[in-house]
Amino acid sequence: MAPCSRCERLGLPCKVRLSTGRCGECNDSNGTCDLVLTRKKWEVMKKEHRKLREEALAAEESVERAHAALAVALAKRSRLSKQLLHVEDRAARALDKQEEIFEEAELVEIPAVVPELDLSSLDKLSVP
Repeated sequence: MAPCSRCERLGLPCKVRLSTGRCGECNDSNGTCDLVLTRKKWEVMKKEHRKLREEALAAEESVERAHAALAVALAKRSRLSKQLLHVEDRAARALDKQEEIFEEAELVEIPAVVPELDLSSLDKLSVP
């Protein structure tokens, strides 16, 4: 039989006293002996086990929700990155096209159109 945790920790011999259900060392020193499990200790352990299991389940559900939220956020980031690249590409092509138009306009000579003026009407004006 394995020793109680107190005797194991202190390196003492652990022998059960049938009259008390505790080991002699714990009984003599009035220490806590976990060698024998009473109904009360069993109920406390069951309650603690149930509580820990519920907390572990709640933590697991929280992790699952966090993973789902992360997946949504990553998908959104990916979608927005693609849209941004598409818009940047369209803007770059538009600028390239506009630059081509300006370059072509510089190469083409635009004749200067000067309207002919009728200067004969100037002679009729009197200048003081």
